[in-house]
Amino acid sequence: MKKLLKGKVIVKFLLCIIWLSLIFYNGTRQGEVSQKSSKQLVKIVTRFVNLPSTTLDSTMVKLSDLNFYVRKNAHFFQYLIFSILLCSAIRQFKLRKSSEIFLLLFLLLFFPVIDEVIQKYVPGRTSNVSDVIIDFSGGVLGILIFNFRDKIYKKKVEAQV
Repeated sequence: MKKLLKGKVIVKFLLCIIWLSLIFYNGTRQGEVSQKSSKQLVKIVTRFVNLPSTTLDSTMVKLSDLNFYVRKNAHFFQYLIFSILLCSAIRQFKLRKSSEIFLLLFLLLFFPVIDEVIQKYVPGRTSNVSDVIIDFSGGVLGILIFNFRDKIYKKKVEAQV
């Protein structure tokens, strides 16, 4: 049983490392490449929801504005998912709740700062404090979602006993 738990812990931390690697990979892509990817996503989504460009024109929404929001939402959701994975992994250490929250908040601020510092040196990319705030916000929401789900799960288990 203990071996199985160790395996789960390793898998949870590997998922965190893989997801963080994906975040850093996205952050180190050159500006042109990154912009092209998000513009492509905007085009796919507008086609998928059957939103013709005339509709965008009539509402005075520019594709460049949509691209901006897609990019900022990507920051938020990348760290929301990372936060949920990280919560699950750190929970395995059975720390005091205050220590767990402090560690999570520290890591969810540390990694976005490192990501933005790295982006400063990538051609065509900039480093923005607002991106750190967006990343951190996604991480905090991830903590809240994880803990909310955890409370519901515990109540279900208690009700079954």
